[in-house]
Amino acid sequence: HFPKNKIFACLNLDDSELMLYDKLYSLLADSIPKPDLVVYLQGSLETCMKRVKKRAWGFEKGITPEYLSQLIEAYNYYFYHYEETPLLVVNTNEIDFVNRSADFDDLVTQIQRARRGVQYYVPAARA
Repeated sequence: HFPKNKIFACLNLDDSELMLYDKLYSLLADSIPKPDLVVYLQGSLETCMKRVKKRAWGFEKGITPEYLSQLIEAYNYYFYHYEETPLLVVNTNEIDFVNRSADFDDLVTQIQRARRGVQYYVPAARA
């Protein structure tokens, strides 16, 4: 989703890079088609940190709880005010797509049901 990339840019680029990003963004923004639905996979700081550590991807090794907290706060703010397209906010704290295929199937069902406005999906905790 193109507009939310600006959140990442604001947190990671220096002033001159951000200025260049803003120029490119303004040139491209109108030509990017809007999605039929945006799915925001929302997780707590604790959940996100656990997943970062578990993945152990090299480019994520430097992620601190402070940075991740800022990122989560920025995304929450952005999507709280989001009105461009239908939005499905999914609480992922109890979801495990890797080890429980039923979680993925449930999400697909929620996506297929999403129609307009903002909808929230908070799956029940599973053993």
